[in-house]
Amino acid sequence: MKKFKRFLQAVLCILLIGSVFYFDQENTFAKDNYIVIKKGDTLYSISKKYHISVGDLKEYNQLTSNKIIAGQKLMIPDFEQTKPLYVVVAGSFSKKTNADKRVAFLKKKGIDAIVVKKVMNGKNFYRVQAGVFSKKSNAEKMKKKVKDIGIKDAFLLSEKPLHINGITLGTSYNQLLQKFGQPTKTEDDKNTRSLYYQNEGPGVRINFYAANDSIEQLQVYPEFLTTTSIPTDKNKILDTYGNPNEVKIVTCYESASCEQMIYTFNKSQLIVQIDRDGKTVQYLDLRKTK
Repeated sequence: MKKFKRFLQAVLCILLIGSVFYFDQENTFAKDNYIVIKKGDTLYSISKKYHISVGDLKEYNQLTSNKIIAGQKLMIPDFEQTKPLYVVVAGSFSKKTNADKRVAFLKKKGIDAIVVKKVMNGKNFYRVQAGVFSKKSNAEKMKKKVKDIGIKDAFLLSEKPLHINGITLGTSYNQLLQKFGQPTKTEDDKNTRSLYYQNEGPGVRINFYAANDSIEQLQVYPEFLTTTSIPTDKNKILDTYGNPNEVKIVTCYESASCEQMIYTFNKSQLIVQIDRDGKTVQYLDLRKTK
């Protein structure tokens, strides 16, 4: 079993190395903001101003005490990457042909739309999506536009970007360490870094863009982590991410069958592989869609 899991990690690592994605930095990359400490500043006052705990500030800046001095630089992490986005829904159908007709109608009216499949209780449903917006006001404008052309049941959904433990694509390496903790060791292979936390396998593998230290692909193996914040069974995955867009049965070790739950949202894809027991999470793989 352990030999296979090491083999599975090696295969995924090869795929990770071969999957380099470049995307709009302005819209995707999270930022680490630096401030210069002024006379009279304290960690407590800074934590209140930037809505982050003193503990997180110390851990993120690797401070061993509460002492700070004027002129010192302090990094303020931006954890807004998991802030909900607003989705304009222009209909939901049990038949894809009906969803396709709705999309064609919207496009004739000058509204770009796509069909998004959801698997709920083993059944497929097809949602017509007319845009994803970071600002609710812009989403409301699109909803009104959709209603004005005759689709009166249009509504908004609020969904978080796909993430693993609060880490999205474009997140900085420093933010990943703040969420997952410091590894006991790391191994680099070109643009891939493996982070070891316990036992013999890496708990995290990342493909990162060295120019600005941002993560382009993230693989997580709960078995080899010390944190307990990662979902480790299928029911917890459903609680965290909801119903997947697709479910596949794939061949895994010893010719067994494993289930893959695939989530797609806003140009990102999350693949969660479930062990042959039907409940245990083998790994989570977050990547850009092609």
